[in-house]
Amino acid sequence: MSTSEQPPKPGSTIKPQVTSPRCVFARLILGFRPSDLFRPSAFGFRIASFAALGAFGVLLLANTGCSKPPTTPAASSPAEVTFKPKEMADALHSVIAADREIYSRHILQRLATEEKLVKVSESWQSDKALPVPAQVLRMGSEAVQQKGAEFHYILRSLWPINPRNAPETSTEKKGLEAVLAHPETNFYAEESLGGRRYFTAIYPDQAIVSSCVECHNAHEASGKKDFKVGDVMGGMVVRVPLEF
Repeated sequence: MSTSEQPPKPGSTIKPQVTSPRCVFARLILGFRPSDLFRPSAFGFRIASFAALGAFGVLLLANTGCSKPPTTPAASSPAEVTFKPKEMADALHSVIAADREIYSRHILQRLATEEKLVKVSESWQSDKALPVPAQVLRMGSEAVQQKGAEFHYILRSLWPINPRNAPETSTEKKGLEAVLAHPETNFYAEESLGGRRYFTAIYPDQAIVSSCVECHNAHEASGKKDFKVGDVMGGMVVRVPLEF
């Protein structure tokens, strides 16, 4: 016991010390009373305690929501799907032209011309024969239209055997003349038909096999009778609507 603290005298009344809430907090958290700060022997220790408490408080606040909450990246919206009319027309033509070549080269040429197992006839139903390539293409085009397709394709020629295959618009005629003069270049334009705007593409239709050349050169209704394999015999017209 220190000399400054005297034991109570017998019979004296001990007055309870009133401790403020702040003092209680200091005793509980820091381990001393505020008045102890002025005791020289404990001053350095108390300063260190304050520093430790301050560091602890900063760390506690940093981990309990006072710092800015992490941001969650917004979900990216799906990219808008667009198409270019030229790309669509070119893709359609690639499929149609491939089917046309397969039929002409591997069915008509092999079975009818080379092996002579079947014959080819414009009256293919009654003659129980194979239809000519132009008829196969038209049947495919009509079937697509019956299913409600927005695009359209047809075979045209400046020397048609079937009058239905002659050019019907100024754009078709101009396109046929263009691909005939420059077979390595496709023809592209825009036109209005029936109050609707279309992107029109015309591709050179060349004689793939000898049976095509022989048929056209020998047909009485043909307007040209000197075709050779590789010649441009007409054009494939593909139309894609620009208004839906």
